[in-house]
Amino acid sequence: MIMFWRRKKKKTEDIQEIKEKKLPLPFKRINVWQKEQFLKEFNDKERKYFLELAQKELLQGVPPCQDLYFYCFFSTLKFRFLSQAGHDARFSYVYAWGLKDLNDQIALYEKRISRFKRQ
Repeated sequence: MIMFWRRKKKKTEDIQEIKEKKLPLPFKRINVWQKEQFLKEFNDKERKYFLELAQKELLQGVPPCQDLYFYCFFSTLKFRFLSQAGHDARFSYVYAWGLKDLNDQIALYEKRISRFKRQ
């Protein structure tokens, strides 16, 4: 009688195969809604910054994927945030936390795309 709740033990060969796997390819490509978001969200100056940043990363070997898109998107939002002229003292708290959140998102996606960069 076979007991269905008992799992088959993994062989050491299977574990070695898992450890020796190469870097995975990015799972998701850029969607249509992201292209539309890019066109709606940014002005010409911000689009130029976005495209220059994306081109720089593509030349370093990062494939075009959602991680690269979001890295460039949040970096462009940070660029917009920093280029705003004249900060009101009443909004300094919101400004500081907004900048912190953007930096966290940028660091997350930079870590994700760093595995694809050429050394």
